[in-house]
Amino acid sequence: MKKPTASSSSSSSYFLLRGGNVERLVRERCRSGKHLPMEEALHLFDKLTAAKHPIPKVSTYNILFASITRKNNPPTTSSSSNFFPTIFSLLNKLNRSGTSPDTVTYAIFVDFCGRSNNVDLAFAVFACMLRRGWSPNIIILNSLLNGLCVKKRYSAAAQLLDKMPQLGFVPDVVSYTTVIKGHCDSGNTDLAIDVLRKMHAKPDVFTYTTVINARCRQKKMGCASELFEEMVSVGIQPNVVTYNSIIRGHLVLGRWKEASGIFKEMVDRGLAPDAVTFNTLIDYLCKQGKTIEAHKLLNLMVERGEKPDIITYNVLLHGYCLEGRFEKVDKLLSSMSREGLRHDVRSYTVLIDGYSKNQKVDEAMDVFKKMRQEGVQPNSITYNSLLDGLCKIGKVEEAKDLFRQMVTQGLSPNIVTYTTLIDGLCKIKKVEEAEDLFRQMVTQGLSPDIITYTTLIDGLCKIEKVVEANELFCQMATQGLSPNIITYNTLIDGLCKIGKVEETEDLLCRMVTQGLSPNIISYNTLIDGLCKIEKVEEAKDLFCQMVTQGPSPDIITYNTLIDGLCKIGKVEEAEDLFRQMVTQGLSPDIISYNTLISGLLKLGKWEATSRLLEEMKDQGIELDVVTFNTIIDALCKEGMVGKGYKLLDVMIQRGLEPNVVTYTTLMDGYCLIQETSKAFKVFELMLSRGHKPDTFTYNVLINGFCKWGKVDRARHLFDEMPCKGLQQTLATYNIMLDGLYQAGRVADAKEIQDKMIASGTTLELHTYHIILSGLCKNHHIDEAMNLFNTISCQKEKLEAWTFNILIQGMFQAGKVNAARDLFNSILANDEVPPNVLTYTIMMKGLIKEGLLDEFDELFLSLKKDGYSSDSVMLNAIVKGLLDKGEVNRAMGFLAEMDKSKFSLEASTAASIVDLVSKDGQCHHYMKMLPDFSQHCAKSNEINIDSSTSSLIHKISG
Repeated sequence: MKKPTASSSSSSSYFLLRGGNVERLVRERCRSGKHLPMEEALHLFDKLTAAKHPIPKVSTYNILFASITRKNNPPTTSSSSNFFPTIFSLLNKLNRSGTSPDTVTYAIFVDFCGRSNNVDLAFAVFACMLRRGWSPNIIILNSLLNGLCVKKRYSAAAQLLDKMPQLGFVPDVVSYTTVIKGHCDSGNTDLAIDVLRKMHAKPDVFTYTTVINARCRQKKMGCASELFEEMVSVGIQPNVVTYNSIIRGHLVLGRWKEASGIFKEMVDRGLAPDAVTFNTLIDYLCKQGKTIEAHKLLNLMVERGEKPDIITYNVLLHGYCLEGRFEKVDKLLSSMSREGLRHDVRSYTVLIDGYSKNQKVDEAMDVFKKMRQEGVQPNSITYNSLLDGLCKIGKVEEAKDLFRQMVTQGLSPNIVTYTTLIDGLCKIKKVEEAEDLFRQMVTQGLSPDIITYTTLIDGLCKIEKVVEANELFCQMATQGLSPNIITYNTLIDGLCKIGKVEETEDLLCRMVTQGLSPNIISYNTLIDGLCKIEKVEEAKDLFCQMVTQGPSPDIITYNTLIDGLCKIGKVEEAEDLFRQMVTQGLSPDIISYNTLISGLLKLGKWEATSRLLEEMKDQGIELDVVTFNTIIDALCKEGMVGKGYKLLDVMIQRGLEPNVVTYTTLMDGYCLIQETSKAFKVFELMLSRGHKPDTFTYNVLINGFCKWGKVDRARHLFDEMPCKGLQQTLATYNIMLDGLYQAGRVADAKEIQDKMIASGTTLELHTYHIILSGLCKNHHIDEAMNLFNTISCQKEKLEAWTFNILIQGMFQAGKVNAARDLFNSILANDEVPPNVLTYTIMMKGLIKEGLLDEFDELFLSLKKDGYSSDSVMLNAIVKGLLDKGEVNRAMGFLAEMDKSKFSLEASTAASIVDLVSKDGQCHHYMKMLPDFSQHCAKSNEINIDSSTSSLIHKISG
């Protein structure tokens, strides 16, 4: 055996050992209060058993055993497997040495086993003691009670307490308090109080404090206060732990006034608050965002002579981080260093979490590196905080690297780690990768919780994989998890976003069956979903249900329904709802006003919009970018783009930066009125102010240039997009294709078409329509037919419009028989029935070709086939007949228009004007014309120009 350690081999100790004073040495070493290293303890034990003159007393052995098993030095889980056999081998050696263990020896071993979560071994020692004829004492029985409670065998502890009198022992205050604490730890505080009431020993401060603390943890402060008053009334003075429990209990319930009152009472009674008292109060203030008051309490703590500890500083660090006051964080860190306090893992983790939550991830990473340099090892909470910060700002690849580093460092990712990373992946639409991580988590033996499931369900719903989301939802039940209201709302939102609102009914039933009531988010989601598919009446029914049954509609509910009503043109109803919202005590926000303004402007109600803007001003609500964009858009649609541009200047003067939508709206407005050069100047202004155009911006400009024959400029912008990091979408290709075909540049259009296919862009039916129309317009009718046959063979779902294009193209190419055959093929085909436009195209073609009898026959068959003539058809027929000189026939159809109250199109009216101007037959033809004056729109609208000027003046002012 090696010599004792340096701490035990001083010259005096060595002399005592050589001189045979082993017992004195053991007493000296053990009474120093230090835990003896096992090596030295074994050495001393061997010397004791070797000593013969005199034979060491059992009390000396007990001192040695007590030192080895000292309370503040229990064996760790990893070392206990070796520790127990070693220490029990000493007990066996003692028995063989001729010195018998006594009651104290057994008491030490019973207590040690009980504290070390090995109560069965404690009872084995107890049985051994009884077999050897030793009588137990109350201390040993209390140790057994404690051992049962440590093992969470609270019922067994209560039974032993009840049997103690039968064993000849009267339970003392320690016995009762031990069982009371066990009941409290298990949450059975009522049983604990029952034991308190039946005690045959006087409770002490620890007894009462134990129950008071339990009641505070259960947030039953009334009962805790009664117990507090009771203990004082029976002459038991509360100690600092008692007060700390009461203070913490009040603060958990947000009762600062009561907590501070207890603190004052404590001081008035002469009890000095300890670090726990101050830390509890400071922690509460910090969580309430009151770090100034918290710092004052820190100063008071120092004034009273209580030194702040690492917990105090960590609590304050957390408070400052929550408020984003990082300048205070730096000062506090300096203060900690001056006080000689070394930052622990909690300090660093609080900092990392604070920086991460405030999107200062670079600073968080610096702290993370520093802590490792300082030798402080990050724990799973540290990693989770940093992972969350990285994921929140979209740096998911860096988060994945950190995750791998965490595993490499020997830390096991927990459910929070996986859920955080799954959420990050879902946020950047990498849901398949998130699903893989979910499966990896399960294979690692971790059970996903409700948050994990809900996060992945939300991710799947966001990419419209609602079927998979529903499967995951159903899987929760098989795992014994009940979805919460957030899970239900997430899936309801997913279904609503893809227009499957009817499928939410089953979810609502399941929710109610589970005992959950739909909340305001549930209702708002459903109302929004119904409005998006234009089922506004059903949305109104749901709104009424909220009003009568609850929950009460909030601002979001009203805004959603107002928007739904505006979108279907029911703006008056929307206005009524807006006013109802005000009468219900809800203040309209900027979204409310913007929604209603949008609805009013779509109907050209400029005066009503002007009044609403005035109201906004009175309410102190500033116009935002959306407000300006809405008004600018309406002005552009009315052709008043100059006034829209003036509002752009107003925005900039007000310090309100226009966004991409503002500029793009103005570009579109200028393109609509053929001012493409001004549109491009807006584009240049946008670039000069640091805004990056998006794909839609390019699409608007390309479309504008194409529409007005500037195809080369459009092509230049089209080719520029990839260089600017923008992807040419299907819409971009369609616009460019249409522009080139309209300009007669078939070869260039085919080049774009090839490029489109090479890029992997899937051609939709609308694209085929553009190509078919372009080929027909440019007299490539045979090519058009070949393409038609190709897409038919691809089982592409054709529409009536596909046939309409070809029929019109055939008439233009003079292929009347082919047009007729194609029309007849539609009539024979139930899959793609013709529409009114198909008949219109055929009739126009037949009239133009002079096949008037065939035209008459087709018109008569219209009603028989279940169709009705519309304004477009009748205008086309009248114009066609007039152009062919068939005045009498035309007049018959004009009478039909008059009867149906259809308006004349400009081209039809021009043909009529041309007719009555001819050959001096004006009077004759005028008598034949029906009176259309009664059908002319009688303008009851305000002068738009003056109204818009007034509106702009109000905004500018």
